[in-house]
Amino acid sequence: MDDTVGRLIRKHTTSIYRVALAEGQDVSNAAVYVNNALFDTPLQDMYGANLPRLRKIRAEIDAEDVMGLTGGFKF
Repeated sequence: MDDTVGRLIRKHTTSIYRVALAEGQDVSNAAVYVNNALFDTPLQDMYGANLPRLRKIRAEIDAEDVMGLTGGFKF
């Protein structure tokens, strides 16, 4: 079930992306909205150039990686 849903979401997302480009919208470097991101979305696609800064903040605030024990996207 999860694979089927994931494939359908990717298919629809790709279609929307192509239409946006065809209509002249500059979405080629648009970040993925985190709340809509699939489980295997690269962090770089969501946070872009902010990723190194966010990793540094996480290391300072959560040096023991407690939040790494949770689900979700890992910095």
